Amino acid sequence: MKNVLHIISSARGSLSHSKGLSSAIVKKLMDKNDIKTVVEKDLTKEFPPFIDPELIGEFYKHPDSILEDGKQLFTYANTIFNEINDADIIVIGTPMHNLGISAPLKAWIDQLIRFGITYRYDSDGVRTGVFKGKKVYLAIASGGKLSDWPNQNEYIESYIKTVFNAYMGISDIYTFRVESTANTNLKIDYQTFIHNI
Repeated sequence: MKNVLHIISSARGSLSHSKGLSSAIVKKLMDKNDIKTVVEKDLTKEFPPFIDPELIGEFYKHPDSILEDGKQLFTYANTIFNEINDADIIVIGTPMHNLGISAPLKAWIDQLIRFGITYRYDSDGVRTGVFKGKKVYLAIASGGKLSDWPNQNEYIESYIKTVFNAYMGISDIYTFRVESTANTNLKIDYQTFIHNI
């Protein structure tokens, strides 16, 4: 039985197309898989703390060298690490903001990625992520039609895939998009975007 972690990062609530798409993905996964639990984490309701000078100093220490006072700074980071660790499938919804991911999602990633925790280096200097065998479903909503843009202007899927693979060891990532959401006359059936799940 599988555990699903559903990350919501749009501030638009029930009007959010990235949330609508990611929720449709979760429902389809539940219909097709033996799902044990679904944990929903709305980053706009519990905004991840931004990295500050004190925390960044602790982030780059070896975990064994962090003193007790420093460990207290990792409460949020440890919580989301455990949520990822417990999940077999991670569904992430993000709107496109100024060509990139939403601010809450970026802050969540910055809290999650840690040397010696989500990735390590072996004796040959090769970096390895610790989260093997997990699947990620990425739901992206954009006001314009991003697929008409040159590939070099795509910053969301490429960023998520690079960060998750390089610093977490997750390479099994599937991307789904809903575009042109700025068109108020657009009627969206999210099922048409996820038929191949």
